[in-house]
Amino acid sequence: MYCEKCCRIIDTPACPFCKKSTVREPEPKDACFLTELDYLPSSILEDLLAQNGIPFLKKGVLGAGLSIRVGPMLDRSRFYVPYDTLESARSVADDLLSGLEEGEAQAAEEE
Repeated sequence: MYCEKCCRIIDTPACPFCKKSTVREPEPKDACFLTELDYLPSSILEDLLAQNGIPFLKKGVLGAGLSIRVGPMLDRSRFYVPYDTLESARSVADDLLSGLEEGEAQAAEEE
């Protein structure tokens, strides 16, 4: 099921994020939430999605005004992809996130 308010794919009759009860079947071009990342990982994911030909929408969490004020390094980005590319986009994002976690674990071991 698809929540139009949250842009999330869910498996319950009501959205657990916004509590909206009017959900529907997803359509191929529906913008679906993929992930939310900090500044540097979001830049990497942006490049990976583009390299794989996956269309996406990237939105800053803080908004443009606050992001300019505090700096982009403190902003987070939310990624949305069309429903028909969601699985391939999840694969790309999961590969990136697992690689980042492995790198952090190795850095911690070296300390």
